[in-house]
Formats: sequence, C-alpha cells, structure tokens
Amino acid sequence: MSECSFLSERDWRNLLREIHSGQVIPVVGPGLVTVAADRDREPIPLHQYLAPQLAKALELDDPDRFDGYNDTAREFLLHGGERKELYLALGEIIDQMPKTPPETLVNLASITDFNLFIAGTPDPLLAHAVKQARHGFSLDNGVIRFHPAGNPNRSFDAPVSGNIQSPCDLPETFQGPLVYHILGDYNTLPDFAVWEEDYMEFICGLIESRDTLENLFRVISNRSLLMLGAPSDDWIVRFFLRAARGKRLSDLKKKDYLADTHGNLGAPMIFFFDKAIRTTRIVDGNTGDFINELASRWNDAYGTTNDADSFLHRQPSDMPRGSVFISYSRDDLGTAVKVAQSLSAAGVPVWLDKQRLQAGENYERSLEHTIKDSASFFLSLISRATESDASRYVHQERRWAAQKHVDGFVFYIPLIIDDIVENQVALEPECFAKLHRNCITNENLPRFAHRMRNYVDQYRDSGRPRG
Repeated sequence: MSECSFLSERDWRNLLREIHSGQVIPVVGPGLVTVAADRDREPIPLHQYLAPQLAKALELDDPDRFDGYNDTAREFLLHGGERKELYLALGEIIDQMPKTPPETLVNLASITDFNLFIAGTPDPLLAHAVKQARHGFSLDNGVIRFHPAGNPNRSFDAPVSGNIQSPCDLPETFQGPLVYHILGDYNTLPDFAVWEEDYMEFICGLIESRDTLENLFRVISNRSLLMLGAPSDDWIVRFFLRAARGKRLSDLKKKDYLADTHGNLGAPMIFFFDKAIRTTRIVDGNTGDFINELASRWNDAYGTTNDADSFLHRQPSDMPRGSVFISYSRDDLGTAVKVAQSLSAAGVPVWLDKQRLQAGENYERSLEHTIKDSASFFLSLISRATESDASRYVHQERRWAAQKHVDGFVFYIPLIIDDIVENQVALEPECFAKLHRNCITNENLPRFAHRMRNYVDQYRDSGRPRG
C-alpha cells in the first residue's frame, strides 16, 4: 500500500471513521461494473461489453462500432426503432449473461459497515457481489428497484416498521444490506435507464416522487455519498445529486466523494465540483484501485471486529415498534446474530438488545415495555447457556413475554440453537411448556426466516396470527 495514495492519511482516517459510523452510501456507476470479455484482455465496462450484442439483436449495421449501449440505443431510436423492443432486447441479453461479479465489487461489498448500496446500472452484478460477500443476503428480498411510476414489481416489498407509501421506498428502519437500483433494472421491463432520455425521466421521477420516497430521501440526505465509476455524462451526476439532496448543491454542509480518473470525469465536471461547488471531493485515480485500497484499509482498521460486534454496532438503541425481539444469552451472541442476519435478509425486522449490561430500574422498565408493547414476536433462543442458570437475565425477559402470551395466538417462539435435548429444557416459562420448539441449524435457518416473514406479513395485515 503506497503512502498517501488517493487521499492523505488524515483524509483516509476521516473517511474510514465516517464509513464505520454508517454515514456513507456507495453509489456504483457504470464505470465500475466490468466483465472479462476475453481471458487475455483487461476487463471492460459492462455497458461497453453489451453494446455490440444489443446492436446485433436490434439488427444494426456493423455492431462492433458501438462503445456503449447508450450509443446503440440512440442509433436504433434515430432510425425509427420502437423503445419497447430496445428494452426487451437488452433485458434478455442481461438475463442470459454470466452473473459473476468483478472482484472489485466483491471487495466493496465486503465492507460490512455499508448497509445500503445504490446501483446505477440495470444489471444484477452488484447484488451478486453483495450475496457473495455478505452472509444472509437474499437476492429475492434484498433488492429494491425504483420506477418513476411506482412499479410494485420489486423484490423487497415489506417495510420494517411504519407505513410506507411507495412500493419503491426504503424500509423505515433496516439493518441491511440492501441494494437500491435507483435507475431501475432489467426486471422493471420495459422501463430502466439505457440512454439520455431515460436518465432524464428517472431523475425527474425521483424529484416528483420525493413525498412518497420519504425514507430513501431521509437516508441519502443525512449521509455522504461515495460515487464510484461515474458516467462520462456529467449532467447525470449533477442532476442526480441535486435530486438526492433536494437543495442547491452549494448550500450543502455534508461532503460527498466522487472517485474516478480526471480523464473519465472531464474538465467541466472537475471544475464544477472542485472549484465552483466544493461540496463534492474529487478522488483522482483508477476506481477499482481506490476500492481495493479502501477495503484493505477498512479491514486493517475495523475488519478484526467480529461479525457479531459489527451487526450490534448498527442496531438502534431503542427497538422500532413491530420488530421481532430476540432473547439470547451473551454466550450465544454469535448464533443470535446469525439468526438475526438471516431474518433481516428475509425482510423481517429484528432487534437484539445491546445494552443489557446497563442494569437498573429505569432500564428494566424500558425493556419490559419494549417486550410487552412494541414487539411483534418474541424469539426465545434456548441453549445450554440459558438452561445452565435460572438467574440469567434472559429468563426475566421471558417472564415478561409470558405475561403478554395469549393462548391460540403466535407470539412466543422457542428455538433450540445447540445440542441441548428437549427433555433438558426446564427453565422456559411454564405456560410455554407445550409449545413446539424448533431446532435451528444452518440448513433450516433460511426456511425458518421465510416462515417468520410470513408471520410478520400477517401481523401487519390483520394482527397476530393464530397458532
């Protein structure tokens, strides 16, 4: 690692601290999504790789002359082609291409302090990178696609808490990771951003949807954006930032980052951000190299923190109403986090208490209220640790849950998480003695997460389900 590469050591420390505190959102542009078109050649941007294939599918002359599918689309439409045919052809090509993400995207996704990624391309490679790098991420439930008309056909359709007005909005609270396709993707056929008019429509759609994308705009307004592999058309970057921020860029107090070579960005964009506006920091250099160094530095600074600590770090201090309360022994923290991550990836709102060492009358009263009045469901993780000592705090939590229990309805869900056998479980509240106890393993955890997702959906629609 070279000294002071890309940023000064002080600026690196500041950026890494921002990322670790959850205050940075990476925005992946088309320059970063690459494919290896030939074993003997360097990877090339996906839009450049797809351009001749799209031209061939649209029966354009000399398909190899196109440098990007933007150029291909312009040529096709200029000669009277139908827009729908353009999107259908490109969507089919993307659907059939290999889904192996470039190493750079996987390195970016491995930074676990990122819980939201914004994708600026219509392909699924960023989502596949997150799936490869992050345990529990689900392609079915971890992807949201913006559509200017509020298309409900998206994967992540269950808010974590509160009422979400738009099917394209972020959950009100989430632990992530989530991938948000801000310009649509090939699954929103026939509407995703391919050429200039599409970009204009999507950006205008973001502005017009501001009132119904309340959670998305709240999140991106309060965090710094790390734009990576920006498109060469600098007006797209400027208009996207203006739409995201909701105010004049020169009035912003929070600094964003734009990482790419000066040659890719162009003199007008560099002048606008570096000289005129000065609220967006240009990081000059190869974007892939920057990400690889960022991931390396982050791993040196924070990667030694285990996954459980990282997950707990992102947990809110107070449980959002309607979340699933997970009761666990401190000895079982690693397993509790694994369960929580799988549920969260399935779209289930979960909460792990991370302040249980702060014992005291006020704290206990607050936790009792959380369990009785705010929790949608109560997961009791049963283990040798919980059964070894009746004085452990988990049993107080479970007594509070018992006071809320109503026969015939699902609320208290006991899970055996290690090798303890059924007849050794003696410390669960007596009223739950006849409840079936699921034994959770790595193999059946995804199925259990899916069942919990159905429970939560029923809870939101019509109240607590019957057992």
